[in-house]
Amino acid sequence: MVENKQLISSHIISEKLGKSSEIYQQSIAFLKKQSKNQISYEQSFTRWRKIFSNIYGFEISSDLFLKHTYFSLILKILVISKLYSSKNLELDEVYEVYLTNSLKELRIFEYYYLFWTNFNKELFTKIYSVIKFSNYAQQDIFSDIYQEIFLPDTRHKIGEFYTPSKLVQKMINEVYIIGSKTLDPSCGSGNFLINILLKILDSHESAALKFKAISKVYGFDINPLAIMTTKTNILLLIFEYFTSKNLKIPKLNIFLIDSLFPELYDKETDINIKNMSNSFDLVIGNPPWLTYKDLQLKEYQIKIRDLSENLGIKPPSQYITHIELAAIFFYAIPSNFLKKNAKVFFVMPKSVIDGDHCHKFRAFSIFNKNLEIWDFPKNYFFNVNHICLKAEFVGKNNNILIDDKYPIKTKLFNDSLELREEKFYSSLKIENDGAKLLLPIEELETLNKLENSSYKEKFFQGATLVPRTLIFFERKQKTNGNLIIISDSDVLSRAKTEWKFQFKEKEIEKRFQFKTFLNMDLVPFFIKRKRNVFLPINEQFDLDLNFLQSYPKALMFYEEMNNIYKKNKKKTSRINTLFANLNYWNKLKKQINNTSYIVVYNASGSNLKAAVINNEKQKVIIGSENYYYSTTSENEAYYLSAILNDPNLSRNIKLIKSSRHIHKRPFMFPIPIYDQNDILHQKLAKTGKKCELLVYDLVMNNPNITSEKVKMILNQKLTKIEQLTKQII
Repeated sequence: MVENKQLISSHIISEKLGKSSEIYQQSIAFLKKQSKNQISYEQSFTRWRKIFSNIYGFEISSDLFLKHTYFSLILKILVISKLYSSKNLELDEVYEVYLTNSLKELRIFEYYYLFWTNFNKELFTKIYSVIKFSNYAQQDIFSDIYQEIFLPDTRHKIGEFYTPSKLVQKMINEVYIIGSKTLDPSCGSGNFLINILLKILDSHESAALKFKAISKVYGFDINPLAIMTTKTNILLLIFEYFTSKNLKIPKLNIFLIDSLFPELYDKETDINIKNMSNSFDLVIGNPPWLTYKDLQLKEYQIKIRDLSENLGIKPPSQYITHIELAAIFFYAIPSNFLKKNAKVFFVMPKSVIDGDHCHKFRAFSIFNKNLEIWDFPKNYFFNVNHICLKAEFVGKNNNILIDDKYPIKTKLFNDSLELREEKFYSSLKIENDGAKLLLPIEELETLNKLENSSYKEKFFQGATLVPRTLIFFERKQKTNGNLIIISDSDVLSRAKTEWKFQFKEKEIEKRFQFKTFLNMDLVPFFIKRKRNVFLPINEQFDLDLNFLQSYPKALMFYEEMNNIYKKNKKKTSRINTLFANLNYWNKLKKQINNTSYIVVYNASGSNLKAAVINNEKQKVIIGSENYYYSTTSENEAYYLSAILNDPNLSRNIKLIKSSRHIHKRPFMFPIPIYDQNDILHQKLAKTGKKCELLVYDLVMNNPNITSEKVKMILNQKLTKIEQLTKQII
């Protein structure tokens, strides 16, 4: 008697086979044991590492390889189970098929290095019992397990952010027409492609026309595991719709290709990539959310930099490390693959419309006037600010003026993807080669009346005091004028894996102890905690090895830390010594000029928070998480501290802030230079001093007090600051 068929969903796959399942734990233990006894393991691991180090970077482990192996074997069992479910085979017969049939004709499991072993019969039976006699939900059934097993470890490295199905469906319904030749250039586990196929399969077209439409759907990805997952997803979906034993499987156009440089893969695929040039009706998807500095290979960084220049969207030199891969995709993929007047529709980080580094991107030079933005004001779908961007490709040689592309129609959605309102976004300043950040027109009308503050050129970003584990320390004791130091335990607990280095009871001369603080130590009007930092500098804030010869303990410690830095730094970094990193762009040495008072505020975050440092008692080094201004005037320092802690200024900055950083945006508002004869300025300075004393008492009573709690307690004082600031700005 055939059992009742259960419906296998993404949730069921994750629950029964995911990281928390008994099957997963037993399978990984089995694979670890197998890896010790098989020559094929070493050969396969070597092959896998060569391929995946280009994706994840060089710091990839055997544990990740075993995860990939486990997942691949699960995919194969799922396909075999579905293929042979109608043949009423006994368990032994199905297991024999699993062991002997590579399913070569399906062209899914081509990556042989992931199949260096097989599950034993006991494990196979447990897995098979979960999925036998099952139907599969009409969705990407691997979405949960794919994210759970791989993305927590690697998503930052590969820029992969899983797109919720309801957003995918909304985008597809907006632009996809059945029969259109369509490409997802970074398909991942196939969420966009699955939803396109569902639209095809649920239509009233004939089976022949459905198959023809499916054969016009393409997916590219650089990750072999993603390709295998997508193909499996699609096959299981087709098996659900067509139950004929003689089913002819439509051609699956899912290929292992870097869609930014497809020509490099021409010999490795069974398609002629040149024949696909400018042949697609639609490009849709969610490209990688990486920046230039996140890329693992120097050679690839150079290729991306050159490509951004060829596309006409390369940012100025100070923003090179912030080149957005998503922005490159938005220009490069249409240029390579779209027909004239065909559409591109991508999920994108919002920085492409409000980041300084994307000025040239916003020229939309290869697109016509029919641009459209979907905005999500409260980050409904990702932790990173995001939009969807739609455009029609016309190519480089067009006569459309940039002014004609503005304003841009924008739809604002709520978390249920219901349309809240429609607006038009435009730019603070439109130039021939690009545009400043994009905002609703009514907000621009206010901002266009503003002028930059003269303080903009007076504030500087702090020094790059990283890797912190090599220079931050705790004092253990003092002996003979020297310090015995150990690693800062708090810094160590927060360090990335590659920098989790701990030193114990090292000795340095006291003169090389400086104070600094982290963004988390800063609350409105006060720095809760100052930290010890080792800096191997002379009186001129230079690294002088001859000078250090007189301080053998500090010299020995620096040389040891410098060797660790050189060993662990990214292969793509051109900064070859620890001190060169600390003094990047001369931001450490510049602080030799700091005088009596330093005003500091945070470089990133949701709200501004500022404080005054009395620099006469002890030299405090400002780190890159903060901006600073040095002055000899105590009143000027507290005047600025009051203004920068104004809640209304924080609210206004959010209108013009990029998705990640505040930087110098406070000074896009006309904060006047301090005038000691101006009564309003004097009142602000006085209020700033009072607030500092109040917060000092709060911190003494509760060292862990948060910025939110501080603001709540200072509500009346902050209201007074708002009223005073409104009168001068």
